[in-house]
Amino acid sequence: MSERAKPAPKWLAALVGIVLLAAGCGGDDATPGPVPTRTLVPPTATLTPLPLPSQATLPPTATDLPSALAIGVTPTPVNVLEIPADAEAFILQAMDDLASAGSVDRKDIRLLSVEAFTWPDTALGCASRGAGTTDVSSAIIPGYRILLSTGNRIVVYHTDREDTIFECDDPGWLAQEGKPLPIDPVAGSMAELVTHDAAQRLGVPDAQIDLVGLLAVDWPDTSLGCPKTDVTYDEVITPGYRIVLRGAAQSLIYHTNIRDFVLCAPEDEILPEILSDALPIPAPDATAEISGQ
Repeated sequence: MSERAKPAPKWLAALVGIVLLAAGCGGDDATPGPVPTRTLVPPTATLTPLPLPSQATLPPTATDLPSALAIGVTPTPVNVLEIPADAEAFILQAMDDLASAGSVDRKDIRLLSVEAFTWPDTALGCASRGAGTTDVSSAIIPGYRILLSTGNRIVVYHTDREDTIFECDDPGWLAQEGKPLPIDPVAGSMAELVTHDAAQRLGVPDAQIDLVGLLAVDWPDTSLGCPKTDVTYDEVITPGYRIVLRGAAQSLIYHTNIRDFVLCAPEDEILPEILSDALPIPAPDATAEISGQ
């Protein structure tokens, strides 16, 4: 009777399994099994947008920007009226005419002012041009008055808006009032600043202040032609402007450089010699005493 086989020890079965597993995985001759397929499962969680940085700001609007008065009176060329193209052409013609009329160097000619006019006749408001002729008739003719200076002389030109320009020696132009045009961006900015100052002094809106005079001036010192008593000023040529405004039935005269301005009473004005006899200056009694001078 055969003897019954005994079961293999458990440790021997385990050892055989390890050997077989090692044989299947190792060696270059082993045939790799199929790579299992992997399926990506999209996340189901809801994404939350990241918060904006605490310092992030939107671009400023017009109301966020400081006004000119808030940062001083340094003028800027923003929203400044430009001289019309036809007026600019007449200015160049006037300078050429003045330079060719005598021993005047073109670079020594300076533009003092430009005013828009509506002339009442074909003489373009120059009585001396129409004297002794019968060609002058009443007419409504838009044009310009241009003031140039050279040395100690001021030369006045009258024009229409087409092709007529001539020098006018008639002193009667002093009594004629046109619409001043800013002759450069700084002049326009200074006119805006003093208009705002005048409106505050008179207690009226800026729109009720009229610009009636704007003249480029080289002040002989830093007093800007309106010195105060017991104050010493540097004797240095200071470019600026003489600006005349009208509002609430009052005339106000401002003297400026290219940054600052001063309200100047007519009796306190000290103008360069070539201007003192060539400007319509409001009478002292026509300029009421304004507070805050």
